[in-house]
Amino acid sequence: MENIRNQIEEWFVRFGNLVGRRPWFFLLGSILVVIAMVSQLPNIHIDTSGEGLLHKEDPALKTYETFRDQFGLDKVVIVSLDPADVFDQKFLHTFKEFHLALENDVTYLDEITSLINADYIHGDGDDLIVDNLIDHVPQSNDEMKSLKERVLSSQLYRNILISEDGSFTIIVIKPLIFSPSVNKLSSGEGLNSPPPLSEKEMSKFIQDITDVVNRFDSPEFPIYLGGDLSVEEVVKTLAVNTLIKFTGISTLIIIVIFAVLFRRISGVVLPLLVVSGALYSTLGLMAAFGIPITLNTTVLPSFILAVGIGDSVHILAIYYRCLEQNKSKAEAISFTLGHSGLAVVITSLTTAAGLLSFVSSGIAPIANLGIFAAIGVILALLFTLITLPSLLIIVPSRRKIQEKQSTISRLDYFLAGIGDVAVNNPWKVVIISTCLLTVALILAMQLKFSHNSLKFLDEDMPVRIATEIIDRNMKGSINVEVLIEANNEQGLNDPVLMGTIEKAQLIGEQIKIGEIPIGRSFSVTDMVKEINHALHGNALSYEIPQDRELIAQELLLYELGGGENLDKHIDRDHRKARISLRIPWLDVIIYSKLLNEYEMTLTDLFKGKASITLTGLAIIYMRTFEAIIRSMAESYLIAGVIVTLLMVILIGNLKIGLCSMAPNFIPIVFGLGFMYIAGIPLDYSTIMVGGIALGLAVDDTVHFMHNFIRYYRKTGDAGFAVRETLLTSGRAMLFTTIILGTSFFILTLAELKSTAYFGLITGFTICMALVADFLLAPAMMVLLARNNKSPDNKIANEKA
Repeated sequence: MENIRNQIEEWFVRFGNLVGRRPWFFLLGSILVVIAMVSQLPNIHIDTSGEGLLHKEDPALKTYETFRDQFGLDKVVIVSLDPADVFDQKFLHTFKEFHLALENDVTYLDEITSLINADYIHGDGDDLIVDNLIDHVPQSNDEMKSLKERVLSSQLYRNILISEDGSFTIIVIKPLIFSPSVNKLSSGEGLNSPPPLSEKEMSKFIQDITDVVNRFDSPEFPIYLGGDLSVEEVVKTLAVNTLIKFTGISTLIIIVIFAVLFRRISGVVLPLLVVSGALYSTLGLMAAFGIPITLNTTVLPSFILAVGIGDSVHILAIYYRCLEQNKSKAEAISFTLGHSGLAVVITSLTTAAGLLSFVSSGIAPIANLGIFAAIGVILALLFTLITLPSLLIIVPSRRKIQEKQSTISRLDYFLAGIGDVAVNNPWKVVIISTCLLTVALILAMQLKFSHNSLKFLDEDMPVRIATEIIDRNMKGSINVEVLIEANNEQGLNDPVLMGTIEKAQLIGEQIKIGEIPIGRSFSVTDMVKEINHALHGNALSYEIPQDRELIAQELLLYELGGGENLDKHIDRDHRKARISLRIPWLDVIIYSKLLNEYEMTLTDLFKGKASITLTGLAIIYMRTFEAIIRSMAESYLIAGVIVTLLMVILIGNLKIGLCSMAPNFIPIVFGLGFMYIAGIPLDYSTIMVGGIALGLAVDDTVHFMHNFIRYYRKTGDAGFAVRETLLTSGRAMLFTTIILGTSFFILTLAELKSTAYFGLITGFTICMALVADFLLAPAMMVLLARNNKSPDNKIANEKA
């Protein structure tokens, strides 16, 4: 194994000589590659939608798309109003003007529903008439009283458009499903469905609503803008802001650190150019493959910048030292690549391996992050080994720099002191580390899974406030959809099946999430009961007719009487129908068990009568988090195995290679323990920390072990090898950790809590990894090497 490593290092020396002879060839080749990939950047898009969490072929997503194409979007903007009195003449006048303004001024509007235009179903002899509920605002107290009684007594409005006590009302606004800018094609067999609204079109839809709301909002007419589409739009905006803001901050941090570290213009500008090329090339590839920016991938720029710059630190540190020793540029490049090229490759491969473990995830954004972050890491590696040396040869550089010897001496003293602590007290370091690991493991085992995207937003954000107000007053703002398919056409006209649907609704409405009840359900049965009630002169209670033909006739009369909402609840063949169950926006884990039990109950209830499937945005979130929990354990196992194998190959010794993984796994457990102390749950974002942190944490271990083995093989003195390793590679390890840690810690300033938590835990874990590499790794190497002082001892010369 040592011979193989020596051959690889010799190859890097020869490659360095080649770059030194033909720098322009390699530089122009790199530029052409970057231009080709960056040219795709205009096609990049952003997707923070719930359905964007799943792979396109996921059965849950397919079911949701089938439901959407049949019955329309279940995602809406909910405009809520909390006046002093809903049934006040002045309020209703303003309410009607507001409704009409939304109807006329909102682009890409599909439908708008409120008390103004809700169905008012009433009979006139044998005729059924369907009017708008409020064609005109009542002018007298008696008319207003009659309207109030009609609204609060009907099942069509209570907890659907108005709260039970009549003090709170909402307007439900749905966008078009498909983009009107594309010719609409039938979705029949052999033909393509038109694309959904683009991000720009959806943003325009939301912005138009916001503009109308801003015109009407006042203390006398208080308006709250909430609902799942509003939340998604805010999250998307914050994601874009995070991407732009923290890319800039990361770049600034890199400039400052490199200026302090190298005190050369070339030492700042050249690595920044190289890593920027890797970053924008990665984003260009995402655009080329149609992969959107998501909540997860908003951290991609900061991540690639930090990791790529870490590669440059190790190259530049050796290169500038060679220049100070009066070596030529070509000689300096050749020596640098021979000295650090292999270690840089291994660190990049281990980081990529940690990321690629996400590929098996059932969650599309996590899998995509794994793929393209790994691609970014490899691109940064290639540009560091090819483009950076080319630039260093071509760009003029000062031969020597004036170093502040006192500062360097203090840093060397610090690093040597840390090494001495580990070398002189190896058992104490190992025992203390083991004790801390035990405590952290106990804390980590108490972590709980959690996912509530609404709580990604700060408590004072208007959209969160609005959605929580809607949940309190209407007992829900997000839908669970039950898709029902009868065994034959017209099957839903069967009174028994209609009664079963009614039972299913009652079961759903009896569900309680803690002390919070489900709001209301709605289906075609509610319309049938309302129609039957109206046709009998409001004399009968709300009930389903017990005659198949009568049900069919009443539904036909509804359509003939001017009703336009039937197709939103039942298909033309009366074979498919939906139950919409409105639930509060809470933690997925809280209602996951309840909804799974509800699905099993309905499966038994409809057995032999119809098939049922649960779908809707709430179910998408639930299925998403279940997939995360299933796949992440597998991902971590894959990452651990691959990284361990790479470490064993690098070191060339199975025993030492396995032991060297302790400083990499322990910081992850520390990070999980810290999460418990800080009250941070394992959610959609933080659950990825382990795989990413493992790939990053192992980088410092690679550089430590690579140089420790080199010095130890020369002398057989573990203490000397530790000291020399920390005095040479230790400085680069320290600065790369500062860069990586700072790049993640600044994410704690993000407005999205999920991003802030991810940055905090990842930064903390990376810092713990450096501490482990400075103390635990040296202590373990000393213990392994104890009583083997000869240069030709077993540890020094054992071949893997």
